Amino acid sequence: MSVKELTNITITDLWKEYKRIKTFWEAEEEEVKSFRRRFIEVALEEERTTLIGCAYYEHKAERKDYRNGYWKRWIILKDGRLEIRMPRIRGMRYESKIIPRYKQRAEEVDAALMKIFLYGASTRLTGEALKPLLGERISAQTISNIAKSLDVEVERYHNRKLEDKYLYIFLDGIVLKKRSGFGAKKRVVLVAYGIRIDGKRELIDFAVTNAESEKRWWRFLNNLYRRGLIGDALGLVVTDGNPGLENAVDLVWSFVKRQRCWAHKLRNVAKYLKKKHLDICIREARAIYNANNKKEAECAYSKWEKKWVSIAPKAVKCIEKDLEELLNFYSCPKAIWVKLRTTNVIERALREVRRRTRPMSCFNHDQSIERIVYAVLNRLNEQWGKQLLKEFTQNS
Repeated sequence: MSVKELTNITITDLWKEYKRIKTFWEAEEEEVKSFRRRFIEVALEEERTTLIGCAYYEHKAERKDYRNGYWKRWIILKDGRLEIRMPRIRGMRYESKIIPRYKQRAEEVDAALMKIFLYGASTRLTGEALKPLLGERISAQTISNIAKSLDVEVERYHNRKLEDKYLYIFLDGIVLKKRSGFGAKKRVVLVAYGIRIDGKRELIDFAVTNAESEKRWWRFLNNLYRRGLIGDALGLVVTDGNPGLENAVDLVWSFVKRQRCWAHKLRNVAKYLKKKHLDICIREARAIYNANNKKEAECAYSKWEKKWVSIAPKAVKCIEKDLEELLNFYSCPKAIWVKLRTTNVIERALREVRRRTRPMSCFNHDQSIERIVYAVLNRLNEQWGKQLLKEFTQNS
């Protein structure tokens, strides 16, 4: 076959080459599928022979039954859809160990579908995403059924024993929506984030409830306490200022200091300021938590109070009533002050939950909320497993 110079190649030549290469890969794919099909069918045939106790055209007294032809079924493997001949036995109803009854997909396919779904695609988009590889579209209901396999893991996660090795705990909640017969209802996910004495961070647990009340928070924290989180090593509990949460923390870990989130507090202060005073007042208030020690912070507060008490008395009162809790982070090592004075670390994790649940306007029930939240938190825990926070290990 003559080879043309590069400058002499035309569009027609390129199209012919493309079609030839495409035909080659299509043929190669069919050969691979054919080999896989033969391999599975030979294994199924051997399984039937073992059950019967006699090979083809073999006469034995130990024969248990007779062959009775085949029936056809489809199974989806990770490289496509295959039609398989399933052997039958005349007088015996048996279930194949190679391809169990009602098994429609290989485990790798279910795992891939689960990951695509949990990483952010809707149930419909998940089925569409793998259609070119699997040869057919997987229905949204099938994806939902696969996701139900997480229920056992969720239950195990909620009931596991906890080690009492947490130095700092951050508590916060996130609001999601659930369908009901009377429109969408709010569901609150309460979350506990902990930093251990070895520097490992972990999303300890979560609970789906209907409000961030003191009773709900107490029930959630008390469950952590009963499972082993007594709080003997606990140095600080960081919260956003929710009154019910604060009361619940005092009931469960009454001996532990609480740290109020500065970010939430300054947002509250801003509500009491006129627009012309907003920027400068908030900027000067930041000097309180940027001080070198607690004594300097108290001096910075006194200076800020004297200037603003006559201009914005409610803004000053807002900080004054919680000043002690706002400065509790100064009792910890200086290298970690920036992480302990706000709830930013747990809010970054909750941001990932929001990102994942954004494609879903509403959930059908609490179980579907539990699956998604567990999947996101568990993935974050796996990512953090080998990444210790050095500033905490050095100062624990």
